[in-house]
Amino acid sequence: MEHQTLRYLRMVAVLGVVVLITTAIAQASDLERHLHDQYRGKIFVIRGFYSGGRLRYDVAGGFEGGGRGGDWTTDGVVRVDYIHVSGRALKIKAKRLMVVSSGRNGLHFDAEVASGQKTLEKAVVVVELEARMDGDSTAEKANAILSRIFLTSKDNFAEAVPEYWRSCITDGLSGKNESCRFSAEMAAVPGMASPVAVTHSSDSPSGQNCPPGCDTPANTSTQFRVGHGVKPPRVIYQQEPEFSDPARKAKYQGTITMGLIVDKEGHPQNIHILSPLGAGLDAKAVKAVETWKFQPAEKDGETVAVQIAVEVDFHLY
Repeated sequence: MEHQTLRYLRMVAVLGVVVLITTAIAQASDLERHLHDQYRGKIFVIRGFYSGGRLRYDVAGGFEGGGRGGDWTTDGVVRVDYIHVSGRALKIKAKRLMVVSSGRNGLHFDAEVASGQKTLEKAVVVVELEARMDGDSTAEKANAILSRIFLTSKDNFAEAVPEYWRSCITDGLSGKNESCRFSAEMAAVPGMASPVAVTHSSDSPSGQNCPPGCDTPANTSTQFRVGHGVKPPRVIYQQEPEFSDPARKAKYQGTITMGLIVDKEGHPQNIHILSPLGAGLDAKAVKAVETWKFQPAEKDGETVAVQIAVEVDFHLY
């Protein structure tokens, strides 16, 4: 009798474990179906624009490593292809989407190059994202984690990009700059076309790109434009920019136009994009122009700060 009782208890215990496992599998399947419906095949922006092939996140969606901050036009945007719940891990595979520009057609994904109308040819870059989950994984918790990994409709994309991009993004979204406007596909991505305004000034210097002393009243109190007695500044040192790897692989080239202020000492300040190229080239152009040195502009024999626009060419051949 005692032996039969022990066998019965063992059977009950085994059945209990089976029920728990079956329930867990069913819950995971339900969660996966929910996540597939919400994320699979859709485009998102990775917070921090992290580069790298495998990005790791904690249970709260905090970034743990596997990459470093990259350029939003090459590393920031992904299309989710696969999402899977495995034990206490949420695994995602996605393809990175390169953002390019073709002049007044604005910014868009992997579009035709304006000069030559040649379709971009590049290898698909896959990134894997893995987040740890706690034992009680629910759709609400998974969505909370993913909202820390990807931008949501509550975010403002212009606040996430570097300062030199902000006037371009906000002017593009408001219709003030055709070269910076988003395609319909880009505007539909959560967080990319937020109506929240970002304060920026393309006509006043900022701390960024500003060498010691450039923000003194003598340097910034008055800014002129070339003409009407103002002699333009002249470049006396000019470093050529490097190609980004994605642009080189895609054989993508063109010209970027940037606005800036040349202060009374001949230093470039407040560099900002006016007409972009994308494909990681804009960051390379800004980095190069930051090192330029000018003979300052003059008015009535005195050096003055002046607003100008410069073009940076990227050509492979």
